Amino acid sequence: MHLEQKHIHGEDFIGLFGIATDKYAVISENFPETKVLGVPTLNTHIYGTQLVGMFCAGNSSAFFVPYFVEDNEIKLIKKFFKDIDVEIVKVKDRVTAIGNLVACNDFGAVISPKFTDTSVFDALGVEIVKADISGHEEVGACCIATNKGFLVHPEAEDDTGFFSGIFKVEGMAGSVNFGFPFVKSGLIANSNGYITGRRTTGIELGRIDDALGFF
Repeated sequence: MHLEQKHIHGEDFIGLFGIATDKYAVISENFPETKVLGVPTLNTHIYGTQLVGMFCAGNSSAFFVPYFVEDNEIKLIKKFFKDIDVEIVKVKDRVTAIGNLVACNDFGAVISPKFTDTSVFDALGVEIVKADISGHEEVGACCIATNKGFLVHPEAEDDTGFFSGIFKVEGMAGSVNFGFPFVKSGLIANSNGYITGRRTTGIELGRIDDALGFF
């Protein structure tokens, strides 16, 4: 089975609590046990909160954290990545919800215009495009991309060709959690599988399966 539906902390917004790539996953301390991602997984907190997915972003080359990450948290993250060959990067910017502002896979990235300097994201090792998604600058909340596909905000349905050119995979527009359009908030995904909230409907699951390349 490549999908799981879960609650966490009484929430269906699973994506706020973790991220996954084809090399690793970093999720909150209290995240329920999961088997679908199939990669080494770190359970941790960021700035004393469980909102790992909101504050962090990354691909198989780099993992980005806000500048205020605490020393003990960085120490734990560095220990986890020691044998995985992933660069840890602190983003020193006026905006800090990095996970809401970066959408990327191992082939391309869309970075929010809110960042004053995007050069730090060169560590991703991919083409970087600075853009909004249908007027929304929270591009990381509006789109989730894996190495097999992507799901984007419903208002960007006419722009899927543009995002295919960036991420080098096909994708679709859709929603999570019974019509919620900010899709990353309700998903943690990589090429092996995905986790979403229990309110995500059967129709939405079918759309996600198709968008992320599981059909």
